[in-house]
Amino acid sequence: MMKAILLFGILLLPLFAQPAIPPPAGPRSRVRDTCANYWTLAPVENGERKLLVLPAQAPTKWIDPQIRGASPAKWTSLRADEIGFLWLTKSGHTYRLDPRKPAAGAIEMPVTPTTVASQKQWKVVARMPASNHDLTAAVLNNKFYVSGGLTAEWGFPTRSHAFDELWELDTKSWRWRAAARFGHGRIYTATADFDNKIWIIGGDVIEPDGTRHAVTTVQRYDPRTGSIAEGVPNTLARPMPVALVAGGRLYVAGNEKGKQDQPGEMESIGPGETSWRPEPAGPPGMGPLAGATLDGKLYIAVKDHGLAIYDTATHSWQPTNETHKPRSSQMTAYRGEIWMLGGRDTAGEDQTLIYNPQSRKWRQGPNLPRPLSWGAAEVVNGKLIVTGGAASYGKDYLYNDLTFLWSGN
Repeated sequence: MMKAILLFGILLLPLFAQPAIPPPAGPRSRVRDTCANYWTLAPVENGERKLLVLPAQAPTKWIDPQIRGASPAKWTSLRADEIGFLWLTKSGHTYRLDPRKPAAGAIEMPVTPTTVASQKQWKVVARMPASNHDLTAAVLNNKFYVSGGLTAEWGFPTRSHAFDELWELDTKSWRWRAAARFGHGRIYTATADFDNKIWIIGGDVIEPDGTRHAVTTVQRYDPRTGSIAEGVPNTLARPMPVALVAGGRLYVAGNEKGKQDQPGEMESIGPGETSWRPEPAGPPGMGPLAGATLDGKLYIAVKDHGLAIYDTATHSWQPTNETHKPRSSQMTAYRGEIWMLGGRDTAGEDQTLIYNPQSRKWRQGPNLPRPLSWGAAEVVNGKLIVTGGAASYGKDYLYNDLTFLWSGN
């Protein structure tokens, strides 16, 4: 595996697949930005080089992006940082350009360290095929999966893009790949490992005409065959569900659009069953959701309510009186506790809160290497992994394509 390199305070990111077509002969650098575009410095005459881009939405030809301040010159290097900026150097001067805002041009500025570069307890182990958020995750056979999702940073020029793929991370090689396609862009689906398959449940779909609506669709990916099959549809079209497995059953929670103020709807299914079984309703506010399973109990973060806990053995919701009420966090069970990493309605989107079920108390955990919400977290072979998501940076809203591994104690 190629390692991320820290140079002049900028994290260089070589952890990406090869471009669809190679750059012109004699490139000085080749990088990928968070919008899934590739960039290079191609030689021209008189020892100069010009900046070229291979757009994600049309990866058939390297083109001149025609960015002010980045015209052909004796450029010596091209780099990408972890929050989406490109950095060009020539004659001891450094210029930064934002591929999401090409009209702003390349601006000369000092190089400053970035957030990830200053974190020692997290490692960058991989890059997703593109920046992505509105995600949940599942683990099967030591592989980490996320389904669908959405980014507003796709291609050049940048546009919104809904993904129609199930992405799989091999935690041995730390490489992502598209394992299967759904046939529609799917956003905020629930993703779960159940009955030796990855289940992709509900959420919104994007139709060919661009309309977006919630669905009851259930699709199941079988890693043994690499195929996608239709499953038993949910009884409700949930735009932002969560799916959790406990006691040999798969539970799906969340309300229909416009009904988040009503008691939370939940249903479950067992292996081989042909219908979903109604379960006791939870607290209102179920959507958007994040959740985790620990010791037969479902832990679900509910907006304005806090942590709702469902005991699958007694079929009952446990009363809680939470002071911490994060939503849209990256959430998982880790080392016998519930970890809520980042999210909204917190002191900061990089904050981690840890809930201990035995003491019923919270404590602060390690900050994320960058602010994140709407991403995914899971544990594979005892390793805590966080990927995707997005967060505010001043007036900007930036998306994440990095995969982080917790390396602390």
